[in-house]
Amino acid sequence: MKRVYNLRVGGQDYRLRLTLGGQKRLKERFAEETLQTVLSAAGDGECMAALLGEALNWEGSGNPITDGEAFYDLLVDCGYAGQEAFGGLAFDIAACSGLISEGQARMLKKTLAEAVDRAFQQVERGPLPQGGEPEGEAHPMTAAG
Repeated sequence: MKRVYNLRVGGQDYRLRLTLGGQKRLKERFAEETLQTVLSAAGDGECMAALLGEALNWEGSGNPITDGEAFYDLLVDCGYAGQEAFGGLAFDIAACSGLISEGQARMLKKTLAEAVDRAFQQVERGPLPQGGEPEGEAHPMTAAG
């Protein structure tokens, strides 16, 4: 039995799997490691559609839709929205396909959710003060820890 990510969308079942062949096609198309494309998919529609297209198209998938852009639109029509939803799906596909572990997928989802929350909190607070950092907060890459 092949490992697949099962997803019910629009009343139909889909089986998503990013095969090694699919990973190689993504690597060639975007001229980067496949994991980078997966990480980019949360905020880049072209990367997400390409990832979905590859994950839908594998021998024996039986998926009723195999076009990544059409599937993306179906997801939106069925309530998917935002970087958390699409990023989470990309991470789940990567984990099911052996590109990352399930634990790494959970960590990526948590990190993405926290980043999105911080971004929206900043929008609510208004523009950053001169210098670019909120007062009293260190940039995560420069904070001592």
